Parts: sequence; C-alpha cells; structure tokens
Amino acid sequence: MPQLIRAAPVDTPIGRLWIAASEAGVVAIERGEEALRWAVEPASGLAHRAGRQVAEYFAGERHAFTVPLDLAGVAAFDADVYRAAMAIPHGTTASYGEVAMAVGAPRAARAVGNAMARCRLFPIVPCHRVIHADGTLGGWGSETWIKRWLLDFEQPGR
Repeated sequence: MPQLIRAAPVDTPIGRLWIAASEAGVVAIERGEEALRWAVEPASGLAHRAGRQVAEYFAGERHAFTVPLDLAGVAAFDADVYRAAMAIPHGTTASYGEVAMAVGAPRAARAVGNAMARCRLFPIVPCHRVIHADGTLGGWGSETWIKRWLLDFEQPGR
C-alpha cells in the first residue's frame, strides 16, 4: 500500500513552499509548480508542524528544526550528507570538501555537491550553507539567488 503524503503550503519571502510529509517525517519541501504533485491530501499533523517551523525560520525565530525527516527513499550517502549539512550552525557555511570529510569520504566533494543538488528539504536541511572552498556559492542553478538570500538572511544583525 502506498504511503499517504500530505502537503501544507507556507508563504515565505522566497515564495510559496509546499511541505510534504508522510507519517514518518518530512519528505520534501518544494517551490512552484513541481510542488503541486504533493498536494494529494489536505495537510495535517506533521506537515502543519513542519510548516510552522519553516515559517518561524523565515520570521527569524528559529535556527534549528525538530521535525523528523522521512529519508526512506534517499540513498544512504545522501542521507549522511544531509545530516552533516544539518550540523552546520546557523549563519555559517562549510565547503563541499568539509562536508565530505564529515561523512568520512574526504575525496567525495563532487558527490556531496550532487547530493546537495538532489536535496529537496531546504531549509530544514540547510543546503544553502554548503559552498565551494573558494567562497563561491555553487549549485542551485537558476535559483542561486535563493541561496544568496538565505545566507544573507542568516547573518547576525541583518
């Protein structure tokens, strides 16, 4: 039997986000038209709780999330990378290489970048905090402005 996914919309300064959650945890957070595939059931419980936490983050009231993630469909390496990214403190960054070291794969910076590109759980998994060693942003394709906005937003005294 397929798992029931519920989705809750959250309006943020970077646009409307859809929080999709199973009974086990948050499955995805997406923007725009792609998110419509998650709106299969009205949101309740965990999706709403995650939505509240995301809203608190964008209000500057939350720096860490306590909702569980449902990583059942995620590769083990990617899940390790997501957990390492979640350990990067609010307002700071780490390089792809540093995250690779943190997951015990020091030569896997490119694989970390690929895992970050597949991540659909920001800002709970703070993909935006993972940057190139030279300080350039990298990743996010045409959405690089969101990564820059989030990094600026997290700076003290903004």
